[in-house]
Amino acid sequence: MTLFDRVSWRDPMSGAPMTPIITARTPAGVPIHGALRIGDTGYGYPIVDSVVRATPELARRYASWLEPFGLQPPPEREGAFQTEDTVESFGFQWSWNAAMRSEADLQWRVAERFQVQADDFSGKLVLDAGAGAGDQTRWMAGRGASVVSVDLSAAIEVVARKMRMNGQWVGVQGDITALPFDGGQFDLVYCEGVIQHTRDSALTVRELLRVLRGEGRILASHYTAARSFLGRMRIGSLVALRNRLSRMDRYKLLFVTGILSGLAYVPVLGFFLRRSGAAIHHGLMPDFKSTWTNTFDLYGNHAFQRVLPAETFWSYFDASGAERIVSDAAAGVVVARKKD
Repeated sequence: MTLFDRVSWRDPMSGAPMTPIITARTPAGVPIHGALRIGDTGYGYPIVDSVVRATPELARRYASWLEPFGLQPPPEREGAFQTEDTVESFGFQWSWNAAMRSEADLQWRVAERFQVQADDFSGKLVLDAGAGAGDQTRWMAGRGASVVSVDLSAAIEVVARKMRMNGQWVGVQGDITALPFDGGQFDLVYCEGVIQHTRDSALTVRELLRVLRGEGRILASHYTAARSFLGRMRIGSLVALRNRLSRMDRYKLLFVTGILSGLAYVPVLGFFLRRSGAAIHHGLMPDFKSTWTNTFDLYGNHAFQRVLPAETFWSYFDASGAERIVSDAAAGVVVARKKD
């Protein structure tokens, strides 16, 4: 049985169960075209090019894909969802650089920084919440996981191109603060580098824990601020710079961040740019285009980008009844277990 047919779906607004209607699948069994009908209503969410479009905004955009089933987009409730335009820059970014992660970076990013082993993913049902270009999804699937990838931006199209021939993959374009899944069904939730870009960090943590099964684990990170004077000065300077650069046209911003990234490789000057965080260079992804992409990511014109004290980030898990396994304040990393 394909993963899509094992997932239990529910309307993220009403909580009503949703029934799949599928008209075409890839040879691997991933739906290409279909819909999720909300209860016994005439409303639903379309499946377009192997991706469930799981917000009313997206359902309206692809309304013609619902017409063969006699369905309409569900009516919107103001404030119920984050809108796609708030993350549009990520869709642009990951379409521009669709395969950035090195194997060493993925090993560190998905496993080592959370103190888990690669074989811990084998046989698990995993939610990749904020999947970006899907390299992490593919890495986890390659270790034996069944993976549901969710991203609100157009980057989900990049993930689909990589994964639609894997029957143990499902793609959803949707809001991770309002997920279209029944609660308690994922063995593991992976959400790295995403929560700070949602409309509400605490709401996001609650929703991710809702869909996690009892005793399941969540691996999550958030931008966090050091308490030292120098740490606060550094963050304040970067926030001020981002506030200025993020107003630029995306192509002008691409040009400016390309210059910053190039300067990161200049002796002495590059050292200070990297240490200040003004250009983002990772030793596991040392090539210029990766540095450029990471730097563009920092200054992109996405709507939300928050920095929290590490204790505040952990408090969201604590308030939702999660038990701490790992908490790395310096890296803004939390591994928690959902209490049964």
